[in-house]
Amino acid sequence: MFILWTLIGFFSGSIMFSKMIYEKTTGKKIREIGDGNPGCSNVIRGAGLALGLLAMALDYFKGYLPVLLALSIGGISGWEIVPVAVSPVLGHAFSPFLRMNGGKAVAVSFGIWSGVTQWVGPSIIGAFMLLFSFVINPRTDGWKVILSMCGLLIFLVVQKDVIAISIWTINTTILAFKHRDQLAFPIAFRFRRKEK
Repeated sequence: MFILWTLIGFFSGSIMFSKMIYEKTTGKKIREIGDGNPGCSNVIRGAGLALGLLAMALDYFKGYLPVLLALSIGGISGWEIVPVAVSPVLGHAFSPFLRMNGGKAVAVSFGIWSGVTQWVGPSIIGAFMLLFSFVINPRTDGWKVILSMCGLLIFLVVQKDVIAISIWTINTTILAFKHRDQLAFPIAFRFRRKEK
């Protein structure tokens, strides 16, 4: 059954909602906006906040629902959850509908961690993203993503959750690959200064 749920997760992740929403509403190609990524951040840039948030929610749920359903009604447990959990991220990052060239998989990663840890994982990632956006700024979004995932790793290590650490390792490797251009720059922090 875990193979079936892995395939369901991959198919769910590979549906590029951001691309569909942007191109249907604007009549333009999403690859021509921003960094060319077919994700929700470029929907926000090119079609506005409302459609961008819709795209973000759909990307989130395509990661969350397969994992949640596999755990709650699919009878998946133990190590079987590892391929099921990472499959939506793989589907989004390497969508067969885009010739294996998908998005950066941030929103869908929030979704899978909601399925695996309920509110805990996304809250930790989100808190670190806020820290690295408004207090300590590491210049590129790629470093913000990876450092935020490292915050989650600290929690998982403290919990001694080997299965979740395995999911984290694969998830973070995919995120690092998709952000590799930004990670090529050395990490350098800029601290926000208070206005006088």
